[in-house]
Amino acid sequence: MQVEWKNLADQLFAWLVHLGGNLALAGLIFFAGWQLAKLAARLAKRAVKRAHGDPLVAGFVASMVKALVLLMAAVSAIAQLEINITSLVAALGAAGLTASFALQGSLSNFVSGVQILFTKPFKMGDYLSFGGYEGTVKRIEILYTVLATFDNKEVIVPNSKITGDVVVNFTSNGTRRLDLSYGVAYDADLQAAKAILVRLAEQDGRVLPDPAPVIAVGELKDSSVTLVMKLWCRQEAYWDLYFAMQEAVKLAFDQTGVRIPFPQLDVHMDR
Repeated sequence: MQVEWKNLADQLFAWLVHLGGNLALAGLIFFAGWQLAKLAARLAKRAVKRAHGDPLVAGFVASMVKALVLLMAAVSAIAQLEINITSLVAALGAAGLTASFALQGSLSNFVSGVQILFTKPFKMGDYLSFGGYEGTVKRIEILYTVLATFDNKEVIVPNSKITGDVVVNFTSNGTRRLDLSYGVAYDADLQAAKAILVRLAEQDGRVLPDPAPVIAVGELKDSSVTLVMKLWCRQEAYWDLYFAMQEAVKLAFDQTGVRIPFPQLDVHMDR
């Protein structure tokens, strides 16, 4: 009886040693595959850039290469554990229908990513607006696109959201129109106020001469006359021009006595 227990213990110990060795080797294989995947992704991105490919394509290809190398590393690690790969694939195939429902969102994002790369509705560095988000395109991955907002936040958007929504590209034409409006009092000299806006537009080098700036009366409100100011500028100068013009108009109106009315409420009390 003692001999049987000793043999059983020896067998168990030998099995644990064998399993531990396989686990260690499988972990080493996967770790090496992980490092190789990162290296392959960098090389793929570099190769696409050297071929003068779009940076978005380079990022997408790099992420695909990384995913494929990781998949091969995972299969090799599983094989090292002496798991029957054929049986595993058959089991996965049997569960394919359920998996397809679970992964249909990811598959849709992948197909949308490929569609973006082929149709090229935008490129790296473009400023986009869609679905309530605005930002500069940083990169496109297999399943999502990354935007950087004006306040330096990262917005990660599923690719299917982009292809399924209306996307406004502010950068594709290189220029952008800045629409401003200012309310002046009804007793103000409109011609003088318009002349101030024209002068400010002509003095700022960021304002493009063609198309010409538009300065006009836009609306007659209850307590003010709205002057509209439409200026064209380079995309990269849009926000700098916006903030500079707001300050310049206020200072110029103050210096010339053009009054900007604000809401007031007169209360009359009967005795």
